[in-house]
Amino acid sequence: MEKEGLKKELKNYERNVTIILVILTAISLVIDFLSYTCMVYGDASFYNTDAIRSVIDSGWFMTIIWVDNIAIYVTNLFYAAAVIDSKRNLIVKIAFAIFSILSTLLINIQIVNLIASAFGMF
Repeated sequence: MEKEGLKKELKNYERNVTIILVILTAISLVIDFLSYTCMVYGDASFYNTDAIRSVIDSGWFMTIIWVDNIAIYVTNLFYAAAVIDSKRNLIVKIAFAIFSILSTLLINIQIVNLIASAFGMF
């Protein structure tokens, strides 16, 4: 009887952590879209990017970026623990965890810098 309650709690825990991670990843992707749009179209003189640049340069946006990135890393630790315990769809869940980490702006900037330095741009 106690084992059934423990399994139910583990299932709820995994589901809750998954929902939180999906929401945080969606927020991270929106941040990425805004940032990359500003980076790509910000230098062209025929695009008016003042509105998006003012949003990106604001302090609250930077706060959201940092809170979202840290929350994704911490939530991924709990998600990995839940995935290892459940042992169902292990590869898919681990792939999602890796995708959520790679979707953060901090990791994207590091990847861009790595590629740029490989091609001698810096």
